Amino acid sequence: MNEPSTLRMLVDAHGLILSAGTAARVLGFSSTDALRLARSRGRLQIPMFRVDGRRGWFASTRDVAQWLDQATTATKASEA
Repeated sequence: MNEPSTLRMLVDAHGLILSAGTAARVLGFSSTDALRLARSRGRLQIPMFRVDGRRGWFASTRDVAQWLDQATTATKASEA
C-alpha cells in the first residue's frame, strides 16, 4: 500500500510552517501553554522560531514531521 508521508499530509493540511497552536495539537500537547512550558524547560525537541510581522511562535512542518516519524519508529521498534 502506498501511504502518503507524514510530511505530505501535514503540509497539505497546514502549510510549510505551523503555529504554536497547531504544533501543540499535532504533537499531542493538551494546550498551547503545555507546549510553551515544554519549550521553556528545554524539553521540546523541535526548534521553534518567530516570524517578523506575526505574533507568537512557529515550527517548521518538516521538523514536526521528522520528529513524529522518529517517535513512531522508536515506539514500533520497542514494541517488536
